[in-house]
Amino acid sequence: MGPEEDDIGRTPARTSMSRTSQNSSASTVAPPASNTERRQRVVDEIKRRIVLGEIRPGQRIIEAEITSSLDVSRPTAREALNQMARDGFLIQEAYRGLRVADIQSDSLLEIARVRVALDTEAISEILADTTGSRMGVLEDAWRVFEKATAESDPLALHEAHVRFHRGIWEAADNYLLMRIWPVMEAQMTIVLAYDQFTRTNPARAHAIHAALMRAIRTGDSAQIRTALDVHTMDSAQELALLTPGSAD
Repeated sequence: MGPEEDDIGRTPARTSMSRTSQNSSASTVAPPASNTERRQRVVDEIKRRIVLGEIRPGQRIIEAEITSSLDVSRPTAREALNQMARDGFLIQEAYRGLRVADIQSDSLLEIARVRVALDTEAISEILADTTGSRMGVLEDAWRVFEKATAESDPLALHEAHVRFHRGIWEAADNYLLMRIWPVMEAQMTIVLAYDQFTRTNPARAHAIHAALMRAIRTGDSAQIRTALDVHTMDSAQELALLTPGSAD
């Protein structure tokens, strides 16, 4: 009987042991990261650098540097950067490549006005739910935010802030809001990152969000609008005064 018949028919003991050993070794080795995982790792790292101020608004992003520093292929880096450009983190300029989205006083106020309108809609849908389940989702998001804001790590604080606002939209269970969330997240990330490295004040941030939650719990539209204006519009106006090129 030839070796091929051995493999198909009665497998010799040494062949069985060899395969068992190979299977055992394979089970202990982590599978290679997929293209999607590698691309997401690049996206997450660039976000981290933006949040920590290592990459500033308006700064150019060099694909070759990303490829080298993160040890990924150029196609992976390019896919990640293109994704971030689509979501609004980066801006593509003809003949100049990519740069981090800028912070301009006019755009800060425009973003703030849109955020107030969309947050108002989300909160209205939460409160319209007579079962209370949507409010329960929001309360869960608030508890996670409160726990995270006890951290001194600026990246953890930033992620907690963004996660809470995503929680408001998720609690509304509105399909369109969640479809446009990636774009809003990009704008919030740039604005919050600039806010954090110009005037870090976790206690103030927590107090403003606590006031917003108290207003939402009342169900009173006037109180909610006032809290949103303080949280979003007033903060944007204050930050606009700190941006380069703003009026004195």
